[in-house]
Amino acid sequence: MASPNQPNPMLRGIFPAIFTPFDDDLNIDFEMLSQIIDFQLAAGVDGFFVTGSTGEGLLLSLDERLAVIKHAIAHTNGRGKIIAHVGHPSTQAAAALAKRSAAAGADWIASIGPIFHGTTFEGMLRHYRQIATASDLPFMCYSLNSEIVPERDAALFDLPNVAALKYTGSNYYSVQQLVRRVEKPVQLLNGFDEQLVAALSLGFDGGIGSTYNFAPSHYVKIFQHYNDNNVVEAARLQAEINQVTNLVVEFENWSYRKAVMRFIGYDVGPCRPPYAPLTENEYQEFAKRLDELNVLKRATELEPDNV
Repeated sequence: MASPNQPNPMLRGIFPAIFTPFDDDLNIDFEMLSQIIDFQLAAGVDGFFVTGSTGEGLLLSLDERLAVIKHAIAHTNGRGKIIAHVGHPSTQAAAALAKRSAAAGADWIASIGPIFHGTTFEGMLRHYRQIATASDLPFMCYSLNSEIVPERDAALFDLPNVAALKYTGSNYYSVQQLVRRVEKPVQLLNGFDEQLVAALSLGFDGGIGSTYNFAPSHYVKIFQHYNDNNVVEAARLQAEINQVTNLVVEFENWSYRKAVMRFIGYDVGPCRPPYAPLTENEYQEFAKRLDELNVLKRATELEPDNV
C-alpha cells in the first residue's frame, strides 16, 4: 500500500519466492530454473523474489547466489521484476551482493534483518543502512522478528532507498499504523501465503510466497478477482489452495515443499542440508495426500495453466 494520498504502483502483484533447483549432486540446476520461471510467468506472475529463504539463499555461496540472480534476470528478460534477496549474517557480504545484483540488472534489493550480530533494532538500522546504500535501487526491508512497532519502525523508511516492507505476520492493523507515520509512498508485500486476501483487503500491494511456486495460477487469480471486486471468488480460491499450504507446513523438512513441484511435473530436487531428501516411499505417501486434496493435478494430468 502506498500512503493514502500517494499511490505507488512500482511493485504490485504476485511474486513467487522462487525455489533454487538442485540436481542429484545438489548443484544448481539452471535448466530447471529456466523451466519454472517460464511456468510461473505463463501463469501471469509479476516477477520473482530470488535467493530468499525459500530459495535457500543462506545455503548457497555468495557466488552461487549471484549466479542464480543473474540467471533469473537474463531468463526473465524483462517479463517480470527481479527482487534480489541479499540477506546474510554479514552486513558487508550482503552489501557486496546488493551492489553486484544491481550491476547485473535486478529491479529491487531486499534483505532480512541481522540474524547473528546486531539483532536489536539499532543493529537492524545499521545493517539496513549499509545494504540499502550499496546501490541506487529501491530497497525492501523486513519487520524485526515479524513484529511491527509503528512508532519505532517508521525510522526504517528514513533510510536511503527504503521503499517497501515484506511483512510475514498477521497484525495488519499495526502495519496500517506504521504506514500512517511514514511521509512517503510505502509498498507492502504480504508474506503469509494463506492470508493474501486478508492482506489485500487492508491495503497490501501483493504478496511474496513460497507456495506461489507450485500454484501460481491460484494466486494470480486471487489477486485478479480481488482487484475486480470479486472477493467471494478470491476467498474461495484462497481457501482451496490453503489446503495444500496446511499439508506442507505439517513437515519441518522443507524438501516436502519442493516435492510439490515434482508432483506437478517440475522436479527441482531436494533442499540442501540440514534438510534431508525424501525417500521414494516418503514422496509417494505425500503424493497420495496431495491427490486426496484434489487441488493440484499430477503432471500426467496437467493442463497448460496447471489449474
